Amino acid sequence: MITMEKIDYVMDVTNSSYDVVRRALLDSDGDVDLAVDIIRKSVDTSSKKSKDTIDFEDIKDAIKEIWNQGNANKLVVKKDGDIVLSLSLTVSALGIILAPVAALVGVGAGIVNDYEFKIILSTKEEIDIKEYIKCKSKTKN
Repeated sequence: MITMEKIDYVMDVTNSSYDVVRRALLDSDGDVDLAVDIIRKSVDTSSKKSKDTIDFEDIKDAIKEIWNQGNANKLVVKKDGDIVLSLSLTVSALGIILAPVAALVGVGAGIVNDYEFKIILSTKEEIDIKEYIKCKSKTKN
């Protein structure tokens, strides 16, 4: 049985909203300790996911950063080893480049993770955008 006292207690302990607490108490059949554990585990996993995932904004910022260095020739997007999109970066408007990429991958992090993003430099060197982002985030920490 779920009472207002249980809801208030779990809300105070976890600093969660009524809806989150109510759902956790329903899932735990009214067990306050289990509900607190459910909420804490949920918060832990969601914060870990946000640190480990790469979203489109990260990719867009990395492309802009590399492009601004002046030696990027081409953006290649691959899925399962097949080239899905290949764009010349000699075009002066970066927005023209990023619009098809945004349309291609949508907004979901799960979709972004299915694709490989590579910048090919004028020296023919390839930069893996996701690796670039990971290395950059490691140096910040």
